[in-house]
Amino acid sequence: MSHPLIPCTGLRRRDALLAGVAALATPVAALAASPEATWPNRPVRMIVPFPPGGGSDSVARILSTVLSRQLGQPVVVDNKPGGAGTVGVRYGLAQPADGYTIIWCTPAAQYLAPKSVRYDPVADFAPVSQTVDATYILVVDPQLQIHSVADLVAAAKAKPDTINYATAGIGGQGHLMGAYFNLLAGTTMTMVPFTGEGPALVGTMGGQVHAAFISSAAALPQVAAGKVRAIGMSAARRLPGIPADIPPIAATLPGYDVTAINYIAMRSGTPKPIVERLSKLINEALATPSVRDSIAAVGVVPVGSTPEALGRRVEAERVKWADILQKTHIVLE
Repeated sequence: MSHPLIPCTGLRRRDALLAGVAALATPVAALAASPEATWPNRPVRMIVPFPPGGGSDSVARILSTVLSRQLGQPVVVDNKPGGAGTVGVRYGLAQPADGYTIIWCTPAAQYLAPKSVRYDPVADFAPVSQTVDATYILVVDPQLQIHSVADLVAAAKAKPDTINYATAGIGGQGHLMGAYFNLLAGTTMTMVPFTGEGPALVGTMGGQVHAAFISSAAALPQVAAGKVRAIGMSAARRLPGIPADIPPIAATLPGYDVTAINYIAMRSGTPKPIVERLSKLINEALATPSVRDSIAAVGVVPVGSTPEALGRRVEAERVKWADILQKTHIVLE
């Protein structure tokens, strides 16, 4: 047995060196094998909680194509409509918090979520990035003799409770925009819920309903084709891509102003490095001229953000709409 104070032989020196190298390599190997380091190594799903053909779906597909190239894995849009968007969001939140499920969110997902949703509209979300600012377009059946917001108000007042408007579902932004319209105009238009924007738009084109509040991305192609008539936009300020002959609703109803946001979230508990990487890639995509042009062409404004900034924006919208809900006496059950 050698004495502990006697220097190591060459063999012992080699063993000690190898042991040291192994000790140093262990954390590196562990890092390389971590989910954050290998994400994504398989396809990622983007849950869009509306049917194909709506405004959210259109923009989501533009972004998913770019993200697929950036990540080197397919980002597949998975439409799961219902509940003004809450059904798909609930489905997305039920998936593992591993970064392989991205949730496309609109106001109904969080700050307009009814009390009956089976998720926490704050605690269950990991904000990733905003994607767009959007205005809704107030459209009417082109067979009607309604050519302006003033015409619609006059028709609704002439025959109370007989004029109706389509929305993507009860509790969705379109529903509340109609209630807000009634509040400021002193009208009593009736809300007719559909399963998404696409069906609501089809219902308006087919004369099943008189009017609808539809996102610009979904509405403008049908306006251009003459299948619906645009009489106003919800945002008080003009957004790029909106034709100049569509006036703000606020021009007739002062104070009316709704700019909707779309954004990406994941389930809370998703590793922070994955959330931050995805946020960075989304912002890079939205800064690309070709992507900006494609998104602007459907009448929405590309707007990226950090996860923290998105969280603040969502909270500010929650406060705003809580006030509108109180004034319109709507309880989201």
